[in-house]
Formats: sequence, C-alpha cells, structure tokens
Amino acid sequence: MFHRRAFTQLLAALGFSAVTPAFAQAKTVDVTMKQSPKMRFLPETVNIKVGDTVKWTNPYNISHTVTFDPSKAGDKANAVLPAGVEPFDSGAVEEEGTFSHTFTVKGTYKYVCVYHEGMGMVGTVIVS
Repeated sequence: MFHRRAFTQLLAALGFSAVTPAFAQAKTVDVTMKQSPKMRFLPETVNIKVGDTVKWTNPYNISHTVTFDPSKAGDKANAVLPAGVEPFDSGAVEEEGTFSHTFTVKGTYKYVCVYHEGMGMVGTVIVS
C-alpha cells in the first residue's frame, strides 16, 4: 500500500504536478443577461468542460429566461441539445436573480430567453 507522500513523489517522477480529483477542477463560468444596447447573453458563447457550471445573472429589472427547450423556442434552431439530454428551463429570472446549471454531457447546447428571443437573445454553451 502506498503512503500519500510516496504516491505524490512517484507521480512527480512521472511528470505529474499534483493529484487533484476531477471534480475539484470544475469551474463556474458567468454569463450576464444584458439589455443594452440590445437584449443578449454576454458572452453569447461559452466553452466549458464536462462537469463545469454556467451561472447566469440578471442585474436588470426586466425578467429573462435561460431556456434549453426547443418546444418553448420561437425558432427550434435556437434551442438545440445533444442527443439524450432532456430539455431544461430556468423559469423567470427576476432582477438580481441567478440560474446555474452543471453540464454533464459533451456537445453543443443552444438556448434562448423566451421573452426576448425575437430580439436576438440567444446563446450557446459548448461542452468538451
């Protein structure tokens, strides 16, 4: 049986710098719901890894949604999910409200604000 120190030294000898559980490497990426000069998610596209979380924040007094559900989108091409992923939706996110989602399946996710999709409020999450 290895002792932790011996194991760490062995990994260092093999070129590994640290032993870190995969979940400890997960990160949270922030997206802001903007309303000026136009309604949009900022950034509009985020690139993350499996296990990462995206947190959307609405700093304004206009309600928004984060909707990954083609059946709720005005244009189905604006809300696309990888195969096997069930649709999900934040519901109304009010002023100073947030919505977070941890992505566990690789692929491209397209989403909308159902209230402002027609104004171009669409976004993409790419999970690798």
